[in-house]
Amino acid sequence: MYLAVFVVAVTLVWLLIRLAPGDPALLAISRAVMTPGTPLSPEQVKQLIDTYRHKLGLDRPWLEQYAMFWYNLFRGYFGVSTMVQEDILGTIAVRLRNDLILLVPAIIVSWFLGNWIGAMAARYKNVDRVLIPIIYILTSTPYFLMGLLLGYALGVVYHVFTPTMTSTDIDAFLASPNWSTFTRFINTYTLPFLSMVLVSMGGWASGMRTLMIYELESNYARYMESLGFSNRRVAGYAFRYAINPQITGLGIQLGTVIVGGIVVSSIFNYPGVGILLIYAINYRDVFLIQAIAIVYTAMVIVANFVVDLIYSLLDPRIRLGVVGV
Repeated sequence: MYLAVFVVAVTLVWLLIRLAPGDPALLAISRAVMTPGTPLSPEQVKQLIDTYRHKLGLDRPWLEQYAMFWYNLFRGYFGVSTMVQEDILGTIAVRLRNDLILLVPAIIVSWFLGNWIGAMAARYKNVDRVLIPIIYILTSTPYFLMGLLLGYALGVVYHVFTPTMTSTDIDAFLASPNWSTFTRFINTYTLPFLSMVLVSMGGWASGMRTLMIYELESNYARYMESLGFSNRRVAGYAFRYAINPQITGLGIQLGTVIVGGIVVSSIFNYPGVGILLIYAINYRDVFLIQAIAIVYTAMVIVANFVVDLIYSLLDPRIRLGVVGV
């Protein structure tokens, strides 16, 4: 099933790129044509466009282009970026590493914190009165607004953290991990990290609170209370049932988190794939856009596959194929 989803999604990406307005070959040579001091006649421009179309394989029939696309994809070759004139896979690889450094910790921290806060809010009414407005504010705040607020307050006004980040901050820490490079990395990393965590945490907390309230009011919970089980024990069983939908939602929400990462990258100039995608769109580098879309698609599909595996391990009803329990 996951393979079929990948094939359909990648095919749609390929079609949308081909159906998009504009000629990739013309866009690729636009800098050369518009450079002062290098006048080109219309015949030279046409010849240059034809050369680039042949180089990019755009002069072939669509079916042949599609077959060649899959052949190159299986070889791990996405082509050459017309924006940076480098191999696309190598260009994306470094940026993807930076994305994982931001997204993976943010997803894990927000998921655990959000579920714990939501469970506490559902269990203790006094805590719920304090937390529920905060939870709703966080979950309804867009990533870009949270990033702007944190960047302005903690970066511009109070100068607690640096509001922009460069690839040098990450590369220096990874190449030579010491206190100096670590503090510089944390100083620039904190704001985009907090922006991702706070918004995602609000969503997880809201979902867990609703699920926990439902489980605590279910028949088995009331039966356990009538048998004399402690509130802590009842809440523990309720949490075990309430956490399953949250695990499933982890894979579903990954696409939203990736989009949020793109927005946060643009605000703090975080050197990830998201900021590269924005540059590629502005430059009309269609093949780089295509490669980034495929990489993001693969990330979401793989993440959902991993979540399904984890879910089957945690829930014996799924693992054993039990029906009606």
